[in-house]
Amino acid sequence: MKRLDIIPMPNKVTFLGGQATVKPDEAITEISPVLGEEEYILTVEKDGIKLIGGSERALFYGRQTLSQLSGECPCVKIEDKPAFPYRGFMLDTVRHIFSLDEIKKLIDAAASVKMNVMHWHLTDDQGFRFFSARRPEAAEKGSVRKSSNFGKLEEHGEYGGYFTPEQMKEIVKYCADRFITVIPEFDIPGHTSALIHAYPELSCTGKPLEVKTCQGIFDDILCAGKDETFSAIFDILSDMLEIFPSEYIHIGGDEAPKKRWKECELCQKRMKTEGLKNEEELQGWFTNKIVDFLKANGRKAIVWNETLKSGIADSSVTVQMWMDKKKLSVDFANKGGKMINSEFFRYYCDYPYGMTPLLKTYKYNPVIKGIKDKSSVLGVESPIWTEYINNFDYLCYMCFPRFTAVAETGWTEDKNKNAADFQRRFRIYSELLEEIGIKPAPPEDWNPTVFDRLKKTGSFFSGALRRNG
Repeated sequence: MKRLDIIPMPNKVTFLGGQATVKPDEAITEISPVLGEEEYILTVEKDGIKLIGGSERALFYGRQTLSQLSGECPCVKIEDKPAFPYRGFMLDTVRHIFSLDEIKKLIDAAASVKMNVMHWHLTDDQGFRFFSARRPEAAEKGSVRKSSNFGKLEEHGEYGGYFTPEQMKEIVKYCADRFITVIPEFDIPGHTSALIHAYPELSCTGKPLEVKTCQGIFDDILCAGKDETFSAIFDILSDMLEIFPSEYIHIGGDEAPKKRWKECELCQKRMKTEGLKNEEELQGWFTNKIVDFLKANGRKAIVWNETLKSGIADSSVTVQMWMDKKKLSVDFANKGGKMINSEFFRYYCDYPYGMTPLLKTYKYNPVIKGIKDKSSVLGVESPIWTEYINNFDYLCYMCFPRFTAVAETGWTEDKNKNAADFQRRFRIYSELLEEIGIKPAPPEDWNPTVFDRLKKTGSFFSGALRRNG
């Protein structure tokens, strides 16, 4: 039977007849200006292997394919390029932090399946993990919480830590060597309890605030009426730009309650001065100031889809869609905007397989209903939030094979995908993950029965929704 055991599945495969013994190191490589930057042609024949790519990046992707063909395989010609330009994963190191070695293992796994973006969530209510030389207390004070009380996952005693500029540069370099771009996230104006703990004057009340010890959405956010708020943001972003050379910087914008802004004289004055109708427009104005700062520094902004509620978001932003009941992301895309699809019910990996089974993830088409032009969807990203994940093995169990399913959707055209064959191929590919040091979920856990799905999902939420602090 002619078949390839490769993830992601190449988009055009021609079997040439016969078998060959593949030794990846013996491949002849060539760069061709005729091919696209991520496009490659790999020919495996009895008398040798030839790999042609449109760039060094394309050759790297061809080598990932070749490495999975190592040993005996059919003689074959593979003509391949990705379905989407953006193929990413997001790692939350705020709720629980992971070592550089562990992060590198995730990067190696992502690179092996041709992912090209690592979205690094570095700031939130439960910790500020980015060290800013201009605002050092953000990390020195804001990275430490008194305890960890995420539902049933309780950890007593202080929990803290942050990444130094040298450590973050090390990850940037490690990714660059594997043609992965690191996009850092500085989440504002909400999810900023840790930053406000370090600098209480940046909130509307100016009162002391503790770093949060539990999950949730909290009322205290950055004050939009104070000029010093923007001075602090620009200082932190300036340091971020020096560490991360990425075209995009993620500036959050999700889950920002407006209670404090409604009560704040300075925020209300800012609304009147700027001619803003309501607090949602105030967030739009707030976001646009940050977007303008990034533009002035040659960068672009990614925002979560809640930012679109203002109706005045700068058209240059890229919207990351995670839960958008009003389809604002679709409207934005159809007006010429760009979006990244990280759909909550399909691509979030921090929820149990009972809620998000593998087949649900794999079969999802990111070009969602209402999108008029596929090119408005830059691509896909699978997030892993870590409120309920405090060790690397459990992180890997939750992410794999789901990360890999998203990677195949990002690379392989929908017409070339096959769920049953993907699961077969993943069983083989999992040996590569084991070599990296990643333990995926076993096959029996991927797609629970209806009864087990209800049981496991109910059990998860009964524990997750319990708050302790």
